[in-house]
Amino acid sequence: MRRSDLKNTSKYLGLWLVLMLLAPAPVLAQQGSLQGRVTDAETNDDLPGANVLLVDVQMGTATDLDGNYVIREVPPGTYTVRFSFVGYRTQEQQVTIGTSPVELNVALQPDYTGLEEVVVTGIASSRSKATADVSVGRIDAEQLQELNAYQDVSQLLTGKVNGVSVQPASGNVAGGIRFVMRSSTGLNGNGQPVIYVDGVRIDNAQVNGFGVGGQGVSMLANLNPEDIASIDILKGPAGAALYGTSGSNGVVLITTKRGQLAAGAAVPFSVNYKGVLGVNEQAEEYNPFNAANPDIANAFFREGLISQHSLSASGGSQTVRFFSSYDRRLEKGHLRNNKQDRQSFRANFEAFPSNKVTLRANAAYTLNEVNRPQNDNNIFGYLGNTLLSTTPFIFTDSAAIEAIEDVQRITRFLGSVEAEYRPIDRLVLRASVGLDATDLRNDNSFPANFRYSGIISGERNIFNRRNEQYTYDFNARYSYAITPSFRATTIVGTQAFNQINRNSFFTKQNFSTELITNIGAGADFIDGDEGFLHTREAGIYGQQELNYQEKLFVTLGLRRDFASTVGDRAPSIWYPKASLALRVDNLTELPRQISFLKLRAAYGETGQLPGLLDGSFLRWQAEPSGYGAGAVTSFIGNPAIEPERVREIEVGIESEFFNNVGLELTYYFQQAENSIIDFNNAPSTGLTASAVPFNVGESEGWGFEASLTAAPVRTRNFGVDFAVLWNYQKNEVKDLGGAQPIFDGFDLNVIKEGLPRDAFYTWSSRATFNEDGSYAGPELTTTDEDGDGQPDRKFFGTPYPEHNGSFSLNVRFLKNFTVTALAEWFIGNEVFNNTRLFMRRFGALAERNIALVQVGLVEDPCSVNLCDAGGNLRPEFRDRNVQALPVGSPEYREAAETVARTEFSVGGVDVDGNFIEDADFLKLREISIRYDFTDLLRKANLSRYVRSASFTLSARNLWMTTKYSGADPEVNFAGARSASRAQDFLTLPQPRVLYGTLTIGL
Repeated sequence: MRRSDLKNTSKYLGLWLVLMLLAPAPVLAQQGSLQGRVTDAETNDDLPGANVLLVDVQMGTATDLDGNYVIREVPPGTYTVRFSFVGYRTQEQQVTIGTSPVELNVALQPDYTGLEEVVVTGIASSRSKATADVSVGRIDAEQLQELNAYQDVSQLLTGKVNGVSVQPASGNVAGGIRFVMRSSTGLNGNGQPVIYVDGVRIDNAQVNGFGVGGQGVSMLANLNPEDIASIDILKGPAGAALYGTSGSNGVVLITTKRGQLAAGAAVPFSVNYKGVLGVNEQAEEYNPFNAANPDIANAFFREGLISQHSLSASGGSQTVRFFSSYDRRLEKGHLRNNKQDRQSFRANFEAFPSNKVTLRANAAYTLNEVNRPQNDNNIFGYLGNTLLSTTPFIFTDSAAIEAIEDVQRITRFLGSVEAEYRPIDRLVLRASVGLDATDLRNDNSFPANFRYSGIISGERNIFNRRNEQYTYDFNARYSYAITPSFRATTIVGTQAFNQINRNSFFTKQNFSTELITNIGAGADFIDGDEGFLHTREAGIYGQQELNYQEKLFVTLGLRRDFASTVGDRAPSIWYPKASLALRVDNLTELPRQISFLKLRAAYGETGQLPGLLDGSFLRWQAEPSGYGAGAVTSFIGNPAIEPERVREIEVGIESEFFNNVGLELTYYFQQAENSIIDFNNAPSTGLTASAVPFNVGESEGWGFEASLTAAPVRTRNFGVDFAVLWNYQKNEVKDLGGAQPIFDGFDLNVIKEGLPRDAFYTWSSRATFNEDGSYAGPELTTTDEDGDGQPDRKFFGTPYPEHNGSFSLNVRFLKNFTVTALAEWFIGNEVFNNTRLFMRRFGALAERNIALVQVGLVEDPCSVNLCDAGGNLRPEFRDRNVQALPVGSPEYREAAETVARTEFSVGGVDVDGNFIEDADFLKLREISIRYDFTDLLRKANLSRYVRSASFTLSARNLWMTTKYSGADPEVNFAGARSASRAQDFLTLPQPRVLYGTLTIGL
């Protein structure tokens, strides 16, 4: 550059800088500001962190610790100001701002029953709970996290939503969970809801990899609960119809935290730290009646350390906001060889380049390492070697068990980008694209220096799974007035989902030394293979919403779906929905005690997709032969196959009394048809490689949901609020199209016409007596009444409750102390205690052994493991009257029934029904006490450095009472996705969790 050019450039640059410095003065002089204070209308307390928004220009702020706010640089004009705060009713006011500061103070009314909460009512629709026309479950995760720390998403949901039950499969850290949504009417699929995080459909699988007896790792364990702001749950087809196929078991919508403007801070962001320190410990010790070696079994449990550190920052400006976090949770299970090390990173951004455009980007990355213990249905676990036989470690040495390693290393990226454009008033165009990508590797190792049954000189297993899920969503929403009294909103859109899954595994044995663990060093190749899955779904939808004077709300919707698994000859897939809500309190004058009353009704249809290959007529696989390689059929499908269709109608009433008591009642009825049932072709067809799927099944389900919430006392220093939830659910299989009953792999849970889905259906035995009253032996409780040559089976109940519910209580006292508690109960569910059955097989069932002595079938108690090493009756049995009883006495007959009911086989028939037990329970699920130091910080003039602080002591699974004889009635040995349900076989019980939580806000 020439010197003259440089000189001119410097001159112009200097002039530009001077102008930039001077220009703001006249501009600022023409702008105004809005300031004021936000308080509680009942207690006059300041509300720090309340949101203040100028709706018309999307300018806003948050109140500081004293409830004060100020919005600067506001162009003169008339605006709608919206004041909102969690737990309070939103208030809007009109304000005119000129060039001078304007003061506006507001007192917000508490929202005791959550009517002001905005809930998601459809794929592109949200509205306040007061106007929602479907039943929606809502969880304010941020509020819950103030009082407790949660291991995973399932703990956030447990006992907090009507019609939703979350059942862990075991006590494993990061173990699988099963959602039970309402009556679970459909016969197809895995019964699980579709889950979205910030609009991205996520992987909700339980990954087993190489077996450790039955338990897998839940992909939900990779989500950090501390990042979650709220969870909305659409419980069935009535609410989930526009989400399309696979939504018949409901939809769970998770929203993560977004950036919030700093509340009056000197810097444009706030920082929060949360630290957790605690232990997992054995909740219920084994005893001589449910374990052969209780002392040895209990000795292998430990206090597993929990350590969590979470750091987050939130803030921004009027045009850009952000939320970012880092969290690391180290958690050891209460049994050896079980732990989790999870690190998660999140960055969420929101930008407002103009009042017409909103841009959002969400990204999360997780590193998770999970070690699983050997348990359940195998011989390499601590429980299998201590609970069954009076000879401990009869299958595998304790040191060998300790040396087994199973670890899943998981990396996961979950992200989305979203754009909203408002080209004209009341028209919103929205587009989003999201990705959930998971890479998992499972290493399973048996060292060469230990002996393991069926393994030669050690074994190494490697399983790899890569899953990618893409979600695309585009919609347009236009709101308009048909008449001054009649407003409407029209929504049209399209949604697409693409899943690609690749997996492979490799197994080798015979290693020269345990010091060399590379799988290539194994001399013997045992097995290996790879798999590939690619599914695609898409739908187009439309919805029309009508609002008449805030009194009547009507919604009509329709979706057409497309899916790669549907047969080529299947008809088009359409899913309709219709719903309405009537605000009776706006329609007519009610007694002053009734502050809110709404009636609602909804109808919707969704479905469950066929299996991956069900729509393909023939699939082939290579087959070697003496004449060279050829091809044989491997699968026979049905080109006319279509999704199972589930219809639901729900009706409900929601009310509020005295402004602080809420009552909600809902009845629903579900009907499934075109359920997919497999039939075998006749051998003469030559097409016998697999059964052929047909749409012939039908089932029905129904239930009732009730919730009562109340805040009877609330003052500045004291407050009480509580909630009671109660659910009743039933279902029945109506038609299998002539197919035989469908059993799980262990011949216990059945899908059979006339019975509930997955019912226990088997045989049992009872005692018979001779004429003199002496015990004559066992007999089956049923005979061959249907004439098929076999004794009839018997219905023994269901693996899920007929009634369940919860009670939650919050008590605030001395202003800054808060005590919370949550109790949960199940009534009317059964569990198959296979551990008890195998104790009987090994002669270690104390209940039976005592009865054998009482009936006179055994003379010496020491011969049936009832004595100590000195030949004396063990102390725990001395009050059990271990002696022969008078023949024919009531006590004798009771002992004889015990002997008969603890048989495992009678006449060659497995009488598993003898070991199916009532499993009703009541658990104190959560309890905590918290102290908020914020007032002390303000009094000490430290609030300029530390904005807030609190400390909480908490416990989980602190207490339980149950009819079940095992250690935990909430387990399932086959994991959370199996057709086998509520079967306890050497399954690790849930732990008791004790922990303290420190939170600091800067």
